[in-house]
Amino acid sequence: MLLTSCEIETSDNGDLDGYWHLVRIDTLTTGRSGDLSEARVFWGVQMHLMQAVDHDHDSGHYGYLFNFDHKGQTLRLYNAHKHERSEGDILVEDVEVLAPLGINALDDLFTVEKLNGNEMVLKDDSFRLWFEKM
Repeated sequence: MLLTSCEIETSDNGDLDGYWHLVRIDTLTTGRSGDLSEARVFWGVQMHLMQAVDHDHDSGHYGYLFNFDHKGQTLRLYNAHKHERSEGDILVEDVEVLAPLGINALDDLFTVEKLNGNEMVLKDDSFRLWFEKM
């Protein structure tokens, strides 16, 4: 008789797991809002990685990959890499490339203002990001 054992990894990210559509950005310093409901900017969260992609302006790669820590009412995104299959994942050193995705620091700490099975609202020092789960 042959017995094998394997460990099945499961995610414990709760409502954070899934595919999120960025639908609005509020600029905290000016009080202005931008409607992104027609734009195709998405964050995907699974296991230990988050992927952010602007499908309207992505040219030849698959967005950006991040490590993240989600603890209580905080979400930290860090260690960004350009997801470039043909060249390997390239470390991001210029935060400007992440701005269209709502990310404004190479190590960005968000307050989780709302998170449930349908909606997520995140706030950092500059912006409030509104998401709907797909």
